[in-house]
Formats: sequence, C-alpha cells, structure tokens
Amino acid sequence: MATVLSGILFGTSVPLIKLGLGLLPADLFVALRFSIASVLVLLFLRRRGWVDWTLLRTRPIWVVGFINAFGYVLQFQGQNLTTSSDAALIIGTAALMIPVISWTRGSEKIPAKKGLGVLSGFFGASLVVTRGQAVSLGRAEFQGDVLILATAVTIALVFIFSKDLVVQKGGRAVTGGMILVTSLLLVFAIPLDQGASVNLGWEAVFYVVFLAVVATLGAYYFLMKGLETVSPTVSSIILPIEVIVAVVLSVIIFNDPFNIYSGTGAVLIVVGVLLVSSSS
Repeated sequence: MATVLSGILFGTSVPLIKLGLGLLPADLFVALRFSIASVLVLLFLRRRGWVDWTLLRTRPIWVVGFINAFGYVLQFQGQNLTTSSDAALIIGTAALMIPVISWTRGSEKIPAKKGLGVLSGFFGASLVVTRGQAVSLGRAEFQGDVLILATAVTIALVFIFSKDLVVQKGGRAVTGGMILVTSLLLVFAIPLDQGASVNLGWEAVFYVVFLAVVATLGAYYFLMKGLETVSPTVSSIILPIEVIVAVVLSVIIFNDPFNIYSGTGAVLIVVGVLLVSSSS
C-alpha cells in the first residue's frame, strides 16, 4: 500500500508543476521546492536516518545531486514549452533508459522480455512526441519534449549512479543527501530566470509547498517505507502508477490534446514500463 501511495504522490508532481509555472519562473520554482524539502529533512527526518554527514562529504553524492539538479532544471524549463501529459509520458521512459544505459556500460544484459519493453516504450514515446505528424524542429512543444527526454536520461543516470550508494548507506540516507545537495545546487540556477515575472501569491505558495511536502518528501517517504516490506521488483509498480496518475490529472486539468497516435503511444509506454519492471 505504501508503494502504491508513493506512485500516486509522485504522479501529482507533473500537473502541479505546469500549474505553478504560470505564476513562477522555472528555476526559482524548482529551487523553492527543494529548499523547503531540504529544510523539512533537516528538521524532522534527520534522526530517522535521512541525514548522513559522512555521506555528504563524499564525491558520489555530489555527482548524483548535480545530475538530479540539472535534470530538474531541464524538466521545469521543458514543461514551460510542452503539455503536462506529454511530459508525464516522456518522463516515464526513464525506466526504459536504465537497462539501456546499464547495457552500454557493460553492467547488465537485456533479456528478450526487457528488450521488448524498451522497444515498445520508445516507439510509444515517438508517437506521443509526433502525434503522427511531421515534426518541426523549431516548434516550441517539440523543443519542450526534447528537454523532457533529456530529463528522463538524468533520472536514469541518478538511479544507476546511486545504486551502489544505496547498498552502502541505505535508501533513506541517500535520498536525504540527494535532496540536500540538489537544493544547494539549484540556488545557482535562479539567476537564469532574468527578466521573468514573479507572482508569489497564495496560489503559488500552495504549489511550492505541495510539491515540497507531498510530491517530494511524502512520495520518497512512502517509497522507502514500501521498500522495507516488499522487494524492489514489486516496488517497481510505482513507475506505471506514476505515469497513469500524471496523465489522467493532466487531461482532466488542462484538457490536453489526445488523438489515436498519442493514446496508442501512452499505452505502449505503460506496457513497456511494465515489461521492463517485471523483468528486473
């Protein structure tokens, strides 16, 4: 149940980001999200194993934090340009990139079932991006999709590079360390918002706090709680749950355009993620 709840909470983040981007500059928005999350980690979760000062003095956690911060900058900037449902679906392909990147590094083989899932997911992603039409490289939505695709790559890299850290230090310490490092590094991205308008009213504050508390700390907390009682393979159901929740909310809130191509692409991505997850 904790794993399912985690997937639902993670799934709320993409549409909430899209709503908040109408009020706040992208880099300030993501920096505020992680700043609040890091403060809460230090205040309430430090004694629960979420803060390991020896880990924070090592290079690997800073590498992971840098990749994570860079990925979030790409995501928030990309969501400025593309639809919320496209972003959710393309981000879901991170699960497909993990075995591919691991294979290129020689650390993992790709069996038939997993390979079929990867092909299905990437073909589905191409349908989502193109919607069966010729692609214009100068189109803002296409550029946003490319940024989100790069975000998916960073998510896969974070997973791969943090795997050994989790084995050595535990999931809570690595998650807390990643949030703290990401928060610090994102501060340096704020100047990129030069000239952007800021509307820090109650609505904007709600989006920032919700993302920090519910879609970041809450989602990670229940993910770690779920991992205490189920295997990583079982916990991988979080991936399709996150995608489905995000897409459904995006279509309801924004009435995102969907045709036979994007709908088929969505199904293929979810099927691909399920195949890859179940064969892990």
